[in-house]
Amino acid sequence: IMDGKAVNTCMVLAVEAEGAEIETIEGLAPHDGLDPLQEAFLENAALQCGICTPGYIMAAKAFLEENPNPTEEEIRFSMAGNLCRCTGYDKIVRAIQQAACERSGQTASCEKETV
Repeated sequence: IMDGKAVNTCMVLAVEAEGAEIETIEGLAPHDGLDPLQEAFLENAALQCGICTPGYIMAAKAFLEENPNPTEEEIRFSMAGNLCRCTGYDKIVRAIQQAACERSGQTASCEKETV
């Protein structure tokens, strides 16, 4: 995440990042645990080999900051630039739905939906 926006790091020149605020997966979690978004990915088994997971989590973080109450369709559209060949996208969508629900503070009304 660069200056609050999700970016494809392979498409950003170092000179473009100079002076920017950069957030990476390594800085997401507090020192004593995981970020709720990371927890949601674990709880929903939304990962396999781990290659794409950081990209999904950071893209989801940026997305949820702009759209805290997304529909399933909005989640799928926002994640379309990320590819995963090890797990199904439904688990990733469920994880993002769960994280959005938990961030809203309405966990009682946010039972895990079927996707």
